[in-house]
Amino acid sequence: MIQVSITQLADALQKAPPFVLPQMDKGASYLYDKVYKHLVSGGAVRLSDLDFSAFDEDDIHSLAGIYGDVFERNSYQADSIADTLRKAAPTCKAVVYI
Repeated sequence: MIQVSITQLADALQKAPPFVLPQMDKGASYLYDKVYKHLVSGGAVRLSDLDFSAFDEDDIHSLAGIYGDVFERNSYQADSIADTLRKAAPTCKAVVYI
């Protein structure tokens, strides 16, 4: 059975370094800002709103690589941690006062 100290978990989460986006060139950054962020948040992206001269095919492949190497891996790790915590059975500790 897994035992999780909520105090230690909260402390570790507070001490964890913030997520920092990897370095992207101008075209990949444009795609991230104008396409990826909107799609991930459930928004729509209209092709007529995109500036196709702001990126090229290499930028698309670059963003795809970043997605696979960073975003997908982090999502999998977060899901794995959440799944493990969901399986942990809650227990009550009786406090005894003497």
